Amino acid sequence: MGHYLSRRKTGQKAKDDKPASPPEDPVRFPPRYAACHILYDTGIPACIWLEDALSQLGVPTLVFSLFLLVPDADAAAQALLRAGYQRGELGLALRNITQFKTVLTPPQNGTQPQTAGAASPSFDMTPVILLPAKEWFHNLPESPRDMTDWFPTLPQLLTALIAKWLSLEEAELHLRLRIAVFVGYIYEYIDAVRAPDFVQQLPPKYSTFHLNQLQGTYMTDLGTFRCQQHYLCSIPETEKRPP
Repeated sequence: MGHYLSRRKTGQKAKDDKPASPPEDPVRFPPRYAACHILYDTGIPACIWLEDALSQLGVPTLVFSLFLLVPDADAAAQALLRAGYQRGELGLALRNITQFKTVLTPPQNGTQPQTAGAASPSFDMTPVILLPAKEWFHNLPESPRDMTDWFPTLPQLLTALIAKWLSLEEAELHLRLRIAVFVGYIYEYIDAVRAPDFVQQLPPKYSTFHLNQLQGTYMTDLGTFRCQQHYLCSIPETEKRPP
């Protein structure tokens, strides 16, 4: 996890919790998001996730692989394969996270990916990791044309990360640690989480977690299964269903 910045710069102002909307037409997406254009053209909605979403919200993190939430990772992978993408492998830093299993890389021969639309997007060599949206507790629209923003809002991202963190098995140490870093960075870098009314934008069952993070309580323990179980046990059984 050494590629993340560990301190907030003095005087740095985080972005508002509502990120600036990317262009509605994915053909205008920067080359990094070429896969979004292809999925849009195929009728598959997608949400830009993890580091890219954090960066959009104001966290000064570097970005490597592009994580996308999709309704069905296999169907989305087939759409990208038809467009010229190839099956890829996880880099060393992610290899121990079994949930990051659907990896696609752009063509290596310099050709452009093919789409059914009139224009093919330009692209870079960013690997794409596809994640099932339901497994990350995020609701996608029926169609990409119904999307109002390709990035999650801050409440959406934080709610999904907390829900995912609480759902992990004890053996999923590497993913737990990574999510703990993401959550920690939200509270370190994004001023909007400290607004008095922000807690009202989260499910009530996560209010204790939120208030504890504002106070720094258990923050250094988020990577442990013990801390996860502490919060899970504090949620009534009737409220443990996904948000």
